[in-house]
Amino acid sequence: MRTVDPDSVVLTAALSACSHAGLVREGLRILYGMREAYGVEPTIEHYGCAVDLLGRAGRLSEAFELIARMPMEPDVVLWGSLLVACRVHRNIEMGERVAKEMLKLDPEHAGAHVFLFNVYASAGEWGRAEHVRGSMWDRRVKKPPGSSLIELGGCVHRFVAGDASHPLMVRIEVMMEEINRIVRLRGHSPRTEGVVNFDVEEEEKERNLSWHSEKLALAFGLINTERGAIIRIVKNLRVCEDCHTVMKIVSEAFDRVLVVRDRNRFHHFKDGSCSCKDYW
Repeated sequence: MRTVDPDSVVLTAALSACSHAGLVREGLRILYGMREAYGVEPTIEHYGCAVDLLGRAGRLSEAFELIARMPMEPDVVLWGSLLVACRVHRNIEMGERVAKEMLKLDPEHAGAHVFLFNVYASAGEWGRAEHVRGSMWDRRVKKPPGSSLIELGGCVHRFVAGDASHPLMVRIEVMMEEINRIVRLRGHSPRTEGVVNFDVEEEEKERNLSWHSEKLALAFGLINTERGAIIRIVKNLRVCEDCHTVMKIVSEAFDRVLVVRDRNRFHHFKDGSCSCKDYW
């Protein structure tokens, strides 16, 4: 039987598979051996997969060094992959370096600005946090409002963060209170560090979290479905950590399967866990 050598696309898929499976050694072997074994020159996409591979494994210094050794200039997407890893593994020092590298390439990158703001705000460095926010204001950088779509009964309903205009908002608020009650009973405390406004009280930050668009869509889905149903939600931004945790709890407590497509990937919540394994 005639064998066919893998091309660049196949090798990208193989590297991505190694990344999601945690096969670090195998993935690096593919990256460093593709030129000699298959005559394929590594591209920035291949290096991006390797950075994601190392980032998922918590080997952030190696990922940073790999970017520094690349034969081509890194782009914002590549640095963004490492920034995600820094956020997941709570490596604030490296995350700060990565965010600054991203801003060198794209001074108006909202995600990098928000990450730096949250780093400084969480550390109580309000002067530096205010400087970041001032920079965002000067450059007219705005994080787009979160919006989520949910389809039920052949109709698509759109929810925007903080918007109370939906006809069923009274019932949605009641369900939100029930969700909050259940997640607190299960030991979850709202994670307010991702709420950018540091000039509001903690209670107000918690309310802001409750009004995230995916939570409004989730509450709407719960009041319109029975146990065992599948609720599908599409969001324009990355699902925040608090909403992600709440959805895991809700999937088990309310016996629903939640399929959420955010800006990064699909999340499949079932029985208290998510298919992304808390890395997105």
